[in-house]
Amino acid sequence: MIKQILVPTDGSENSLTATDYAISIAKVFNANIRGLFVKDSKILTGPLIHDIGTSIGGMVPYGTFHQTIRTMMESQGDTALNQVEEKCKEKGIAFGREIREGLVSTEIVKSAENCDLVSMGKMGIHAEWRDVFLGTTVEYVVRQTHKPVLITPSQFKPFKKMLIAYDGSSFSDKALQSGAEIAKAMNLLVTVVCVADKEGEAMNILSKAKTFLEGYKLTVETISKGGYDHAGGILNVCNDEDRNFDLLVMGAYGHSRIQEMILGSTTVRVMRETNCPILLCR
Repeated sequence: MIKQILVPTDGSENSLTATDYAISIAKVFNANIRGLFVKDSKILTGPLIHDIGTSIGGMVPYGTFHQTIRTMMESQGDTALNQVEEKCKEKGIAFGREIREGLVSTEIVKSAENCDLVSMGKMGIHAEWRDVFLGTTVEYVVRQTHKPVLITPSQFKPFKKMLIAYDGSSFSDKALQSGAEIAKAMNLLVTVVCVADKEGEAMNILSKAKTFLEGYKLTVETISKGGYDHAGGILNVCNDEDRNFDLLVMGAYGHSRIQEMILGSTTVRVMRETNCPILLCR
């Protein structure tokens, strides 16, 4: 059950959208939301700040400049968390706040230990630099935490139709259970897709998923696809405008690092190219 949802925020519109998604889930599960702002140690102690602080006309001491940056960051954190708190108050959701200092991705993972779900924007305050930043904080958090992570797009859309990508692995079993609990609580339509090297193999795997979901008294549609491009098969179904899915649920990083180096990561590609929120479980 989901009782505590973590929402890391940097004050961007994307993190506020992640808040909206967290609220929609919190209302159904009667859960609390904890907002997290991390004072980035790479900014506070990085060489760029040192160089600027000691070179502006040769008149700004590093210590003074460093404290100015810290004060600005603390103000940014208060503002960002106030925005999240205001949204929660409007919807009657219990809210708590937390401010940490360190590497952003590491501190999010630490904070997530006491939560049941993490809701965070696919892109943060530097959204225009998507290819640089996506795959750093977001990917690190998904890889390192064993809590489900909901990665949200820039615009909020209520959940109505869920797609679960299932391959029979242990991580996809976790995703199947999380998807079932959310679909049951939110009364969502559920489709399960399996992409395997051979379509017959995919159909066999899907039978297990369908049996499990029917135990939750869910009506389930299944889609089997054969082919070696597993990410492409999932995206083909997920981004189909006629199907109009509102949420994709899947296991994360089911292959070893060496396999990912050779074959590429299905998780990263789907995470980058999907048009809807994605709930990743590992």
